[in-house]
Amino acid sequence: MFSTRAGAAKLALAVVVGLIVLKGGMAVITGSISITAQAIDSFLDLFAISLIALAISVVSRPADEKHPFGHGKVEGIATVVQAGLIFVAGGWVIYSAVGRIMTGATIELTEAGIGVMAVSIVASLFLSRHLLRVAHAESSIALEASARNISADAYSAAGVLVALILIRFTGLAVIDPIIALAVSLIILKAAYDVLKKSFGEL
Repeated sequence: MFSTRAGAAKLALAVVVGLIVLKGGMAVITGSISITAQAIDSFLDLFAISLIALAISVVSRPADEKHPFGHGKVEGIATVVQAGLIFVAGGWVIYSAVGRIMTGATIELTEAGIGVMAVSIVASLFLSRHLLRVAHAESSIALEASARNISADAYSAAGVLVALILIRFTGLAVIDPIIALAVSLIILKAAYDVLKKSFGEL
């Protein structure tokens, strides 16, 4: 069921929506900028995957008079849009993290945040590996871009998890925006990789 392009995109949508709810709720409860960054990144994932699902439906159409070579380039265009969104997310995180370092803030209920980040890491890793398998089987650069983006989410979530653990035991809330800056660099690197591959395809 989830081994086709369309099925994998639907699975990704369902998982990402769940992660948005978890991270968004926890960002509000804890006041953590790094968890907020994770929630925003997941929201952009949702938008990007929606674009990819639409692109996949167009790609599956047969060639016609206006498109004698088919509609395969639509995936490349969707991937470029996805990369742009990732760049925006990275820039916002940097802006917010610097502001938080300058103003200072406290983090609440770090234990709950630790639990949510752990769930996020596991879900993201399983989803990215599945998307990558389907992407290779179906030769889909759009799904591969999503897989690598979600994989980057897992690594950045691991950084947030470590930050929350350190905050829990040291009480140093400044660790939160510092880790958020590190997360933003991972986000920007993912955007660059996606953009480079999509331009090559186009």
